[in-house]
Amino acid sequence: MLKFIGNGSAFNTVNGNNSAYYKEGSSLFMIDCGSDVFKKVVESDLLDGVDNIHILITHSHADHIGSLADLILYSYFSMKEKFKIKASIYSIGATDVKKILKLMGVTEVYYNYTPVRHTHEIKLKDFEDLSIVDIHKNKHVKEIFSFGYTLKLNDNVIYYSGDTSDLLDEIVEDIEKGNIDIAYVDTCELDYEENVHLSSRKLKELIKEEYRDKVWCMHLDTGFNVKDMEESGFNVTESDPELRSGEL
Repeated sequence: MLKFIGNGSAFNTVNGNNSAYYKEGSSLFMIDCGSDVFKKVVESDLLDGVDNIHILITHSHADHIGSLADLILYSYFSMKEKFKIKASIYSIGATDVKKILKLMGVTEVYYNYTPVRHTHEIKLKDFEDLSIVDIHKNKHVKEIFSFGYTLKLNDNVIYYSGDTSDLLDEIVEDIEKGNIDIAYVDTCELDYEENVHLSSRKLKELIKEEYRDKVWCMHLDTGFNVKDMEESGFNVTESDPELRSGEL
């Protein structure tokens, strides 16, 4: 399973920007690096012993890449011996991550970039059994593209929705067929016609009760009803309590 640095939506300052991670030995894998994530990563024990950083990007909203440049430059200049750690960034070209980083003065001198493509599995070299299997274009906002991903982690197939206002039929079918073991899904309490995030009401309609134990709600808004979703059979993510909490 993935763990979470923060599990909140853009304006949920209590829970912090949604960012998942997996750590294996000296290697750290993260999904997104929003505006408050760099501070949390540096002030916690998450970087202790880390020699390799891999970051998968879902889209370019600030709560998902707002401190990505900071983490890239920090890893290059301030972690261990200077100029030795180049973070590995993975995204789809349509997210424009490279262009945004360049405008911040962060070129590929400071990081390694790998494009993600459909049906082209990417095995992350610093991990024993972690790979990016596929991408899924989401319904989110009209201004930018947002993507979800299918991952393989150890013996589990994981779906990570990124920001989305709906779940693709193929994802729901794969959950029901057992092709997806764990699904992390953008879920909010707000429920209105033009919502760009998936409401808890709609998630209940999409996922039958017998499959809800596979679904973990993330990217929670400030009014999210944790008790209601757990009583409905869903899981709800929380920030990893094992991270050093004094500075978080």
